[in-house]
Parts: sequence; structure tokens; C-alpha cells
Amino acid sequence: MKQNKIYIYGKHAVMEALSHAPGALDKIFLAKEEENEALIAVARHAGVSVASLGSEKSPDRALGSASHQGVIGRVLLDRLIKPYGNFIHDLEIDSDTSLVLLGEVQDPHNVGAIIRSAAAFGVSGVLIPKHNQAPITGVVVKVSAGMAFRIPIIEIGNVNTAIRELKDLGFWIYGLDGQAKKRVTEEPYDRPTVFVLGNEAEGLRQKTAEMCDVLISIPTHPRCESLNVAASGAVTFFAWSLQHPAALNE
Repeated sequence: MKQNKIYIYGKHAVMEALSHAPGALDKIFLAKEEENEALIAVARHAGVSVASLGSEKSPDRALGSASHQGVIGRVLLDRLIKPYGNFIHDLEIDSDTSLVLLGEVQDPHNVGAIIRSAAAFGVSGVLIPKHNQAPITGVVVKVSAGMAFRIPIIEIGNVNTAIRELKDLGFWIYGLDGQAKKRVTEEPYDRPTVFVLGNEAEGLRQKTAEMCDVLISIPTHPRCESLNVAASGAVTFFAWSLQHPAALNE
């Protein structure tokens, strides 16, 4: 059975959820309610229930050594993650639109960092496949610094199917490949854009790479063999944003 509940921890993460995606929060748990009056007020205004930590059913035991600061939120993923069909139907697509598609990224820290960078540089959404991919977890949310509640996270069934559909909608597909001759700084990015990021160890799958319109790489000093997928994503999104300053102002 697919997991639908995750726990986020720490005041910052819970406040981000309450402020930007309150509908995704099912309940918050607090160790000391008297020290979190502002948090409680926001939760009640958003219609999110509050419970005490330390009870037999509270989630702090399951989190083990995680530093939750006495604040834990329970998130329902089916309220946070958007179905692809609904998202793409409502998306306004123009030359300032970019999306990130994760192709079997396995480390939740990388997923969280990619989400944070995508939010920082004006990307319109992060597409995540159902299978062979690190799912959204509390760790992902924490590493994203709460940006998982500010940028749309979209579930797709299959990477290559999504690429075909996005091409039909006019998107130009860029695959990140460390061996590609074309540099991220050499592209005009003058069409709706999708950046496909591959697996940490294997990179893009061969069929996925073949479906991309352009493969791009990041120039680095010879002493550095490569950047990891999260750092590569950040550099690429920044390069795109230089061509699309309007995306940083929306």
C-alpha cells in the first residue's frame, strides 16, 4: 500500500506548511503549547487540529533522533502532491515557463535540494515519477527548507510518457548529461522548458536521453570530475533564470 502520511518536524517546516499549504496538514503535535501560541493561532485559523506530543499515539517516537523542536506536523501526501493532469490543465504555458522532471533520483537530500533550487529560480513545478524514485518524505521537506509547500510537486506515472506529452504541449526538453558538448550557458531557453535530471549514479536512462531535444552539461574546472545532481540542477536553473528575469518576480 502506498504511504499517504508523512511527518514534518521543526517550527519552520510546520509554519511553512500552515502558511502556504494548510490543506495538506492533517494535524500538528506540540510538546509545549504555551511556547507555541502563535503557531496554534495560525493552525486554528487554517482549521488544522492540535494535539500534544508524548501521548501513546503521537509520532515523536517514530521519528527517533530527529530534531523536531517539540513541533511535528502530519501531512497527507494526496493533499500535497498534485496529479499531473490537473496541474498541466491549469498551468499557463509561455516562454517563461520551466519545469523540472526527476528521472530516478534516489537520495531524498538531493530531491529536497532540487525542490529548494527550483523554487528559488522561478521554476513552475517539480515532476516526480511514482516508481524508482525517492518519494516525498519528512527529510525531503526539511532539506527543501519548506519550499515543498511553495512550489507545486506533481506526480507522474512514467518519465518518458510525460516527456512525450510535454513535447506535444510545446515544451523543449533538456537533459542534463555531464558528457554533453552543449553547455547550459549556451542555450537561449526561448521556449517553454523542461529540465530532466537523472539518477545519481547512472545519469539519464538511454531512452530518456534519446527523447530529449538537447543534452546539456555544466563547464567545470578539470580538477572536479562532476557536480552532484542537486548542485547541477541549481546551476542549470540559475542559467535559465538569467534569460527569464520575469520568472523571479511572479
